[in-house]
Amino acid sequence: MSAIDKIRVVQLTSPVDTASTTVNSDVIGTKELIGIKFVVSFGTITGDSVVVTVEECDDVTPSNSTAIAYLYSKDGAAIGTDTAGAWTAVAATGVTIAHTDDDKNLIIKVDPAALTADYPYLRVVADPGGSASACEIAINAIVEERYNQATNLSLVD
Repeated sequence: MSAIDKIRVVQLTSPVDTASTTVNSDVIGTKELIGIKFVVSFGTITGDSVVVTVEECDDVTPSNSTAIAYLYSKDGAAIGTDTAGAWTAVAATGVTIAHTDDDKNLIIKVDPAALTADYPYLRVVADPGGSASACEIAINAIVEERYNQATNLSLVD
């Protein structure tokens, strides 16, 4: 089995134009994962910046959640190019995506082994600010499961 066969993509939100409403992705379980990256894809962003945070959660509701630090890379060119930024550490306060960053991807990397013991779930939160008139966004996860199986495990309950 090649490396590409060991990963899968999990859709955590449908593409949405949220304007000024915060987007919370579905919560994804990490107990059975070796690694996880989130791909936050932006279309048009008008009027305000977007703050993107990652929260570790205690369950799929989530009943309790805490923002955590993570690594990110933002592509720096137009659609159709493959230039990506360097991996950068960001505090739990998240990263701010400027309203001039239309049509870009934010790649987020989190180590499941580094999560708090009672918080084995993750979600991405994108807050477009109060004065955004458009913010097109979609959030997906790229995961590598600990044990490959003929039938994939359910990671989003």
